Amino acid sequence: MGAQGLAEVDILIRNGVVVTVDPKRTVLYDGAVAVSDGRIVAVGPTADVAGRYRGKKTLDARHRAVMPGLVDTHHHFLQNFLKGSRDDLALADWIDQVSAPRIVLAVQDYLNGDYELEYQATRLGCVEALRSGITCILNMEWATHPIVIDAYEEAGIRAVHTLTLTDYDQWKRPGMILPMDKALPLAEQLIARCRASQGGRVAFRYGLACPNSCTSHLFREVRALATHNRVGIHVHIAETQFEWDNIHNLYGKTPVRYLHDIGLLGPDVLGAHCIWLSDEDIRILKETGTSVAHNPECNMKVADGIARVADMVAAGVVVSLGTDSCAVNDNMDMFEAMRVAAFLQKVSQMNPAVVPADEVLAMATIGGARALNMEHEIGSLEVGKKADIILVDLTQPHIRPINNVVNNLVYAASAARDVETVIVDGRLVVENHRLLTLDEEAVLAQAEAYAFARFERAGLAVPPYHRIQKSLEKTRTERMP
Repeated sequence: MGAQGLAEVDILIRNGVVVTVDPKRTVLYDGAVAVSDGRIVAVGPTADVAGRYRGKKTLDARHRAVMPGLVDTHHHFLQNFLKGSRDDLALADWIDQVSAPRIVLAVQDYLNGDYELEYQATRLGCVEALRSGITCILNMEWATHPIVIDAYEEAGIRAVHTLTLTDYDQWKRPGMILPMDKALPLAEQLIARCRASQGGRVAFRYGLACPNSCTSHLFREVRALATHNRVGIHVHIAETQFEWDNIHNLYGKTPVRYLHDIGLLGPDVLGAHCIWLSDEDIRILKETGTSVAHNPECNMKVADGIARVADMVAAGVVVSLGTDSCAVNDNMDMFEAMRVAAFLQKVSQMNPAVVPADEVLAMATIGGARALNMEHEIGSLEVGKKADIILVDLTQPHIRPINNVVNNLVYAASAARDVETVIVDGRLVVENHRLLTLDEEAVLAQAEAYAFARFERAGLAVPPYHRIQKSLEKTRTERMP
C-alpha cells in the first residue's frame, strides 16, 4: 500500500473520457484506468479508481479520450518505401510494375544472407504505427530473417508477423518466390523466435499469398502445419474480380467456396479484403468462423471494389480493419480507415444507418483482437486485459465541439494530429506525441537512406526528391569549413 493507504500501480490515468469498447460499450466521461504489471487492474469513475490507487506515474487525461489501442489486421511494412508511388494502376498491374521488383529484391537479399532491407522497413513501419495509435499490427512479408522480430521488440509494439508463402508465380517474375525448401524451415525459425519474444508480444502466422498464387497442395500443407504448430493463417481472399474469374474458370467455384472445399478455412484463418463475395460465401465465412480484414482505402485506390461489410456484420462474421501497405493507401491512419469504412457502406447500401460509428470503432479495436484470436487479452479496456491504451487529444478545432465522443473519434479525429500517448503492455511508448523507444528522426533517415541506396544499386527507379536532396546534402557537407 502507498501513501494514505492507496495501493500503488505503475500507471494511473485519470480525468479522461474512457471509451472502453467493453460488451456494454461503456463510456465514462470522468473516468480512470489503473495499470500494473502490464495489465489493467481497474476501470471506473475517477473518484472511485483514484480513491483506491496511486500511480508511480499519473497521466492527467483531462480533455482526452482514453481508449483501447488500435489493431491493424493487414499491412506490409516493406511497401512503406513505396508511399506515394502510383495511383493509376489496377492491382495486378500495380503488383507487376511496382511491388514485385521490390519483393524480388527482398527475396534475393534474404537468400544472399542480407536482411537489412526488411529490418529497416520494419523499424520504419513500427514508428509510424505507434505514432498513429496502432498498438497491435499484422505485418505480412515475403522473406524475413528472425532479426525482424528484434525490430518489433526495440519499438515496443505488439505484432503478428506473417511469412508469405506461394508456390506459383502468376507474374512470371524470376526470383520472386522464396523456394519452399527455404520458406518452410524459415517459418519454423520464426515460430520459435516469436514464441520467445519479449513479453510474448510477437505472434506468428503462416501467410498464403492468394488462391491465384498458391496451389491446392500448398494450401493443404499449410493447413496441416498451422494445426500442428497451433498458429494462425492469413491469406488474401476474393480481393479482385480477376481472382474471382480465374478461380471460377479453373474450378467452377468462388474463391471462398474453393478454399472451404480444400479444408483451409476456420477460426484461426484471417482473410484479407474478401470483396467479391456471394451470399453463400458470407454464410461459409460465418459457419467456419473465418474472420475478415477489411481495407477500405486500399480497395478504393486500386479500384478493387467495395466489400460487403454491412452484410458480413449482419451475418455475424468477425470483421476487422486494416490499412494495408502505404503503397496502396499512403498512410497508417486507422481513424481515417474507420471513417472511410463507415461512409463506404452507407453509400454502397444507400442506407445511412448501416455500420454506425460504434460498430466501426469496435472493428478497429475488439474486432481486430477477435480476428487475431486475442480478444481475451486486448481490444477493450477491461480489468485483467493487457494494457494497450491510447490517449487522444479532444481539444483541437477539427474535433470540437464534442456532440458524441464515439462519433467524433470516428468521423473527425486524425491519427497524426490527435494520438498523444500510447501504452503497450503497460509500457509508455509514446508520450506527448514523442516516441520514447526509438529515435524517430534517426530511424526515418537511416531507413530512407538505406532503402533508396539499395534500390539504386539494384537498378530500380529512385524518386527525384531523394536524388536531389542527397545531392544538396552532399553539397552542404562539402561547403562546411
